[in-house]
Amino acid sequence: MDAAKKNLPKKHRVKIGSTVDTSSGKPKRILRFETEGKSKQAHLRGPAVTRPIKMGANTAVAVGHRKLYEAEHENVGTKAAHRGVTLAEGGARTAYRLHKTAPYRKVERLESRSTKLKVREGYQKAVAENPKLKSNVISRMAQKRKIKRQYAKAARDTKKNAQRVKKTGDVVGTVGQAAVRTVARHPAVFGIIGVILLIVLLFSSLISACSSMAASGGAVIAASSYLAEDTDIDNAELYYTDMEADLQLQIAGAERSHPGFDEYRYNIGDISHNPYELMAYLTTNYHDFSYADVVSVLESLFAEQYQLSFTESMETRYADPDDANGDGDLEPYPWHVLTVTLTANSFTDIVTGHMDSDQLQHFSILMQTNGGRQYIKNPLDFGWLYLISSRYGWQIDSATGTKYCNRGVDITLPSGTEIHAGQDGVVSTGYDAGGFGNYVVITDANGLVSKYARLGSVLVSDGQEVKAGDVIATSGSGGLHLEIIKNGQYLNPLYFADTGSSASPTYGIPGAPMSDDKFAAMIAEAEKYLGWPYVWGGSTPASSFDCSGFVCWVINHSGVGNVGRTTAQGLYNLCTPISPADARPGDLIFFTKTYPWQNAVISDTIPEGLLFTDGTVYLDGSTAPYTMRNDTHPEFYQHLQRHPDN
Repeated sequence: MDAAKKNLPKKHRVKIGSTVDTSSGKPKRILRFETEGKSKQAHLRGPAVTRPIKMGANTAVAVGHRKLYEAEHENVGTKAAHRGVTLAEGGARTAYRLHKTAPYRKVERLESRSTKLKVREGYQKAVAENPKLKSNVISRMAQKRKIKRQYAKAARDTKKNAQRVKKTGDVVGTVGQAAVRTVARHPAVFGIIGVILLIVLLFSSLISACSSMAASGGAVIAASSYLAEDTDIDNAELYYTDMEADLQLQIAGAERSHPGFDEYRYNIGDISHNPYELMAYLTTNYHDFSYADVVSVLESLFAEQYQLSFTESMETRYADPDDANGDGDLEPYPWHVLTVTLTANSFTDIVTGHMDSDQLQHFSILMQTNGGRQYIKNPLDFGWLYLISSRYGWQIDSATGTKYCNRGVDITLPSGTEIHAGQDGVVSTGYDAGGFGNYVVITDANGLVSKYARLGSVLVSDGQEVKAGDVIATSGSGGLHLEIIKNGQYLNPLYFADTGSSASPTYGIPGAPMSDDKFAAMIAEAEKYLGWPYVWGGSTPASSFDCSGFVCWVINHSGVGNVGRTTAQGLYNLCTPISPADARPGDLIFFTKTYPWQNAVISDTIPEGLLFTDGTVYLDGSTAPYTMRNDTHPEFYQHLQRHPDN
């Protein structure tokens, strides 16, 4: 804390002092500079010489915004652009303020921690001197309150002492006024000194103003970029994916680790996280962190996100297939069940719940810039975040069930898509029969390497020099596999390549809708799955989605509500019908007669059955009502899907 206080910004004050001339023994006056701490507000305001300039600039900006506000209602595009500019200005101001106040906030945190530690130390000493204090809760609470009051009183006394010091300074100021009268008696000498001093002060203020502007620009860059070393960023993401892969293996091995059950039931939530949110959170809270320092943080986040449980239960079932006793009755028998449940909480909710308003603003900036550490440019002509089929990090091979580490990202592309060089450098080409097929590697003089694999055709040759943006190949049927290596270290392309799109999308929805928090949250969640395939019955990212599954997932995971997993009819039953005139962004719209079998209705008289209105066509082909059981429900829908004419 003391070291942090010493690092607080300082200001210099000119004072007149006196000393004794050793040769003549007479007193003489001297000018000296004194250094004292600068308050947070004074530091934010900046040097006095720059304040009129800032005021003028702020006034001009305010006038410009006022004019735009007056005119923007005439043009939706102008309004949207103006809102974007306002957001950018707010982000820059926040970044500047975070940079300027960082030393003060550090001192405040350390002071708070110091007080808590002192209270704890005082309590431990009191307990050591009087062990009876540990005997009950009331005495412990009373002792702690007493210690806190003592430290509060000490803090008040310190403040009073500081005020006394200020009064002493005022007295010194009075003495200084006497010195000013002395200056008046010798105007020529002190006039020259005054001119020199004024020049020095003006020059110092100019340097300070330039430094403030440079610091402001640097703060904006720092606030929009990851601050940790490349290796620490990479290792943090790898560790989280490693824990997720181990969790998948634990679930997959449930029958081996818990043998002997008649049935295993699985209720498994989605196992995934947003890597941009993870890194934005670590940067916001721990700045230029090292991997070793955040391992425990990653484990804590993981424990908050996932909870795995194994629940044993026994059911009674009835059967007598051989009718051994000849009575024709079904005999009861026990049925042992193990239910494997993974509760997966929203990663977004977890990390945002650990941040205050200032940190959330910093977090938002990092999400919009993707961390600002892109070493290579976009290898495609479009954004590809939503086209990723396999992310960087530890994963489970669906064919073998084993864990492996993907050192790149796999992007789903139409065959023949042009691939561009992401950097300047020298080309080498090759063919990997093990799975990568044709590939191109570009290397620069600084040790940065980008690799483009699973190519359909290669349009460059070995030793050729290329520039970023040059077309080097076209994709094959396997899309594009992209890797980045710097100084021998593999790096996650999501962090270190331009993806052509923001992790926190900027929406093409003009006007008021995006100001509605619920609507914006649903759109943000929905856009994560742009380009994902339609899968009948799908309801999670693990399986992809069908229509109702997608809508349920978006509502449940955007923080708007919880509707469980239901059908379109189920969603309709949860809603309140309104007129089209009252519809607002975020409302659900329902369609009818979109399938040939749309005349089917759920019967109120036949439990769990489905009856066609003409009364002739049934699932089993008979004219008798068909009653579905839970285990045949999926087959029924598959039947309708395969035979829409029925």
